[in-house]
Amino acid sequence: MDKMKIHFKTFGCKVNQCETAIMQSKVLEIGCNLSGPEHSDIIVINSCTVTANADRKTKQYLRKCLRLNLESKFFLTGCYADRSWKKLKSEFPNIKLFKNSEKENIQKILGLPLLSTLYPLPSTFSARTRAYIKIQDGCNGKCSYCVVPKVRPKLWSKNIDDVIKDVKNYVSAGHKEIVLCGIRLGRYKVKGERLKVKNLVDLIKELEKIDGLYRIRLSSIELHDITDDLIELMSKSKKLCHHLHISLQSGDDSILSDMKRPYTAGKFFNKIAKIRKKIPDIGITTDIIIGYPNDTEKTLENSYNFVKKCAFSRLHIFRFSRRPGTKADLIKRNCPEAVIKKWQEKFAQLDTHLKKSFLKKFSGKKLEILTESNGCGYTSNYIYLKLPVMHPENEIVCYKKHGTEAEQDTEQTQNSSESVPCKVQCQFSGIYEK
Repeated sequence: MDKMKIHFKTFGCKVNQCETAIMQSKVLEIGCNLSGPEHSDIIVINSCTVTANADRKTKQYLRKCLRLNLESKFFLTGCYADRSWKKLKSEFPNIKLFKNSEKENIQKILGLPLLSTLYPLPSTFSARTRAYIKIQDGCNGKCSYCVVPKVRPKLWSKNIDDVIKDVKNYVSAGHKEIVLCGIRLGRYKVKGERLKVKNLVDLIKELEKIDGLYRIRLSSIELHDITDDLIELMSKSKKLCHHLHISLQSGDDSILSDMKRPYTAGKFFNKIAKIRKKIPDIGITTDIIIGYPNDTEKTLENSYNFVKKCAFSRLHIFRFSRRPGTKADLIKRNCPEAVIKKWQEKFAQLDTHLKKSFLKKFSGKKLEILTESNGCGYTSNYIYLKLPVMHPENEIVCYKKHGTEAEQDTEQTQNSSESVPCKVQCQFSGIYEK
C-alpha cells in the first residue's frame, strides 16, 4: 500500500514555521511522506493575516493548488483561518478549516492514525544549519494597527524541560544553531522548581549547557521586554547570538502615540544605546511601517531621520495594511499615495546604506560564519555573507578582511562546552542580498 503523501505550505512568521515543522514531524512519525502539491493526497496551508497581502497570498496559493490537484483533500489553518473563518468557508466550501489551537492534533484533524508522540521527533527543517523552536505564543498588546492579539490572544509558554528536549533533538539531527521563537518572545515565563518563576534568561542559561549547540538566536523581541539581565547575559554568553530584532514601526512620536506603542523615540534610542555600550558588535534590525493613516510628509521625514540616527544594521520595510477590527482601520488615510511611494523608496535606499555601513565596521576583524548550502552564511550579529569559495553546509568558517588580502587563522573558537576548529580564512565580499 502506498504511503499517504502530504503537502505543507507556510506563510508568515517564524512561529508559523515552527508549528508547520511540528505538524510535518507528526505525520512523518506515522509513516506519511512529504510531497509537492500536484502529487499529494492531502494539502495543508498554514496561513498568515498580518497584512492584506498575506491574505491574498494564501488565497492565491489555495487556488493554484485547487487547479493542480482537484483530487486532494484541502485543509487551511493559521491566523487567516482564525480571523476570517466564515468568509473563507463561504468562498471555499470544499476545504476544511482548523484553528491555530488545533495544530497539535494534526493527525486527528487529517483523519490519520493516532500515535503518542515520543521524543525525538524527526527534524523537517530543510537546512541542517538552523532549526526554529516555538517557546511562546500569544500577545495581549494594544497596538492600533495589529490584528495578531485577536487571532492569538492567549499567552502561553513551553515548559523548560520540553524546550531542552526539543533543542537536544535538533542538535542530534545536526543543527548547530537554534532560533527561539514566539509572538511575544520576551514574555516567556513558566513555573520551575518550587514554583519559582523562570523567564527567558533562565531558559537560555539552561540551553547553554547543551553539548554540540553552537548558537542560540532570538527572533523578534519588543523593546520593553529586553531586560538588563538579558543584555548582561548576551554580553557574556559564548552561545547567545549578538543580534536583536526590535520592532520600531515609526520614529515619530505622534505616530508612535497613535499606534499605541509603549515607548517614545527617545526611550527607544536610549535603550539601544545602552545595549550597544554593553555589546559593541551587536546587530540591531527593525521593522518600519510606511503610510500609517495619520502619516504626513513631516512624520515620515522624522521617522527617516530617526532610523538613520539609530544606525540599524537592517530594515524590514512594510507598507501600512488595514486590518479589519483594529483601531487603525477606522482612521481615514491622510497621506497621499505619491508621498507613501516616495518614502518607501527613500527607506529602501537607507536600508542599503545602513547595511553597508554596518559591514564596514568589521573590516580587519575576524567574523565567524555558520555556512549554508548555497555558499552563504550568517555571522552571530546577523551579517549575511556570500562566501568567495564554497564550503560544506553547517561548517564554522572564520573570515578576516584586510583590504584584498586573505589570511589563514589557526586559532580555535571556544564554546562553553567544546572547542570548534576554525576553517581557512579568506576575504568576504560584503552583505549578500536574499
